[in-house]
Amino acid sequence: MEGLERSPATANTMSEEEETQLLARAIIEWGVHSQVDMVIEECAELIQAINKMKRMGGFDYPAEGASVKYALTYTALCSEVADVKIMIKQLEMILSKEAIQISYERKLERLKALLTQTPTP
Repeated sequence: MEGLERSPATANTMSEEEETQLLARAIIEWGVHSQVDMVIEECAELIQAINKMKRMGGFDYPAEGASVKYALTYTALCSEVADVKIMIKQLEMILSKEAIQISYERKLERLKALLTQTPTP
């Protein structure tokens, strides 16, 4: 995306197996219904953070000289994305990961078809 700057990603300090065990432990500890409620809550918080960022005028990585308010709003949005990613991974463990993957691939194909039909500006 034009003008989008990215900071280098930090190395993941947790292995995939450790992450899976941690997420499974959360499901066991707090239960399926509680974690599904958390998915809803985290998605709602993400929606709020997206709307707040839209009101700030964009989604670009804060450039040098950006206002503190913009940088904090951007950071808050990234934090909510991370929360939702964690909850989606748990939801994939609760539901059928295979069924989700089938739907995911079907939707990617539909997107590809739509983009093929749409002329590039």
